[in-house]
Amino acid sequence: MASSAVAVRGSAAADSVGTLTDTLRQVSVTGRRVRSGLRSVDGASVVSMELMHRMPRILGNADPMHYAQMLPGVQTNSEYDAGLHIQGSDNSHNQVSLGGVPIYNAAHMLGFFSVFNPTHFSAMSLSKRASSPSSPNCLGGTLDMMPHADRPPRATGDVSVGPMSSQATVRLPVGNKAHLALSARAAYLNLLYSRWLEFDGQSVNYFFHDYNLTFAWQPDARNRLWLEAYYGGDDVGFSEGNYGMDTSLRWANAMAALHWQHLSGRLTLRQSLFFTRSGSRFSLDQPTVSVVLPSSISDVGYKLKASVGHFEAGLDATYHYIRPQDPSVGGAYVQTSGSQGRQRAAEVSLWGGWGGEFGRLGVDAGVRSTLFATTRGSRASADPSLALSWRLSPSAKLKLDAWARHQYLVRTGFSDIGLPTEFWFSSGYGQEPGRLLGASLGFEAYLGRGAWRLEAEAYYKRLYHQVEYIGNVFDFVYDDYSLDKSVMSGEGYNCGAMLMLERRKGRLTGWVAYAFGLARRRFPGAGLSGWYPASHERPHELNAVATFRLSPRWSFGATLVVASGNPFTRIERFYLLSDHIFSEYGPHNAERLPPYARLDLSVNYDFRPRHGRRSGINLSLYNATGHENVLFYRLKISGDEYAVRPFSFALRVLPSINYYLSF
Repeated sequence: MASSAVAVRGSAAADSVGTLTDTLRQVSVTGRRVRSGLRSVDGASVVSMELMHRMPRILGNADPMHYAQMLPGVQTNSEYDAGLHIQGSDNSHNQVSLGGVPIYNAAHMLGFFSVFNPTHFSAMSLSKRASSPSSPNCLGGTLDMMPHADRPPRATGDVSVGPMSSQATVRLPVGNKAHLALSARAAYLNLLYSRWLEFDGQSVNYFFHDYNLTFAWQPDARNRLWLEAYYGGDDVGFSEGNYGMDTSLRWANAMAALHWQHLSGRLTLRQSLFFTRSGSRFSLDQPTVSVVLPSSISDVGYKLKASVGHFEAGLDATYHYIRPQDPSVGGAYVQTSGSQGRQRAAEVSLWGGWGGEFGRLGVDAGVRSTLFATTRGSRASADPSLALSWRLSPSAKLKLDAWARHQYLVRTGFSDIGLPTEFWFSSGYGQEPGRLLGASLGFEAYLGRGAWRLEAEAYYKRLYHQVEYIGNVFDFVYDDYSLDKSVMSGEGYNCGAMLMLERRKGRLTGWVAYAFGLARRRFPGAGLSGWYPASHERPHELNAVATFRLSPRWSFGATLVVASGNPFTRIERFYLLSDHIFSEYGPHNAERLPPYARLDLSVNYDFRPRHGRRSGINLSLYNATGHENVLFYRLKISGDEYAVRPFSFALRVLPSINYYLSF
């Protein structure tokens, strides 16, 4: 509490010996609470969506996953990488969810925007590791979008109009015990940013859309039911006249879930029934060959969580129906045959945990047991976890975590440039489930009566049965494609440390964080010697986030990223054979791109409020300094000239203006 005051009302009277007796009728204690847009709750970082209103926006969009990359321990990616890399994890190691229900492809084109409309949600929770027994079966971290839980007293909403898309959210009370929230977003990127969607002088046609629905009903103080639904999709088209090539890519996500929470004395019971699906279809047509590449994953599941006092227990059951990458190829020179079979799997986890305190020592222990069954057999695992915390003072503590984890679903593919050319498949069909052993040591302290927060952490994660894709698009055309031949299995480790200082109150708020991390992989027998850095590894990264409120109507925001360049494999020579280009590469991931740097700026101006409505203008500059960040190197062909050239984002500076309205 920053400050407090005590107001006492009553009467006073003197007794026979002169003692003053007071009768207190009312005592009021008031104070100012520190309200930070970033909170630490049970080891997770919870970011309020209100904080994003004051932050720089990309083409008018305040995107939650973009700001998740500014948190300590989460790597900021290049422009064409849609993934989350948390403490060295691969993007496929994480679970991204909406109200606890997984969303398997949570990014729109090129990774600039996630599928989450921020005004539909109250907060975003990000945990850097799945170390509690209730966490899902994944090797990395978890990111969960949290819908609004409170019923609005009247109709409220948010409208945002930007240069590439517009979005709106409406929240309506339904009777005295229910409320409804609806959100929609649609893009018109080609109208104003057609140059941004050019590749080698050829234009790309692009459109995306998102729709959310939340209906909540609370019949009494002990029960609450709510329905969540989401649907969104993307449509991309690209034509290359020089090669007579037409390419299209479509993908979509759908999710529906029914949740029920019941309170009975000390018992809290929560149940969820859900369906989620993600599917994509890539097609390429040329005069001599055509390729159609569909893939999808669908889940039907049930979750149960019960807590009584210091004990928690639960059940997670999911049925997976998966269509891995399944090419269909036609043309004059096609030599492929056959198709990939469908995969079916059942994943059932029973988990339990206990947490309590013994003086200054806090203990949380648990175990998660899983049975994973496919049409080819079944596997079982038991993953323990232990967290110890020692309270050094009322405002400082140390924490030691140790945990084990298995992951039974695998994601891979021949491209990670923000397009869903990656796909999911199940372990048990020729591949072992991924496994992790991890440990971390952390320190957290609140300083200056809660105005500042200091956080430090070191971690080590050992990885087993890791998968990388070794195929390419030519395998579909000139060979019999097989999923087993297109992936290799190996091992790895992640290690590192981070330090963050956060300013939590005042006109100027934000944080500065530095992280050092290594993500190394090894694949024996794959022609790669020893340990090498993973493609997303950035050993050094500095993040800074700041918001400044000048007056009730003017506010400013800024984000800064300075990081090491990503590893890449250099092309040493290439040659032409039968009108096809073949390349020879140097040591795998032995080179690095130049360092990455980006400064984003924004200013918000609120118009004078009228009739309870808040409106204003947001001006943002993405990469305000115009720093040229090299994304990758590629083989450039121009006429009879061939060369390896760096490829950077089409526009160095992305300005945008956005109108917002809240009522």
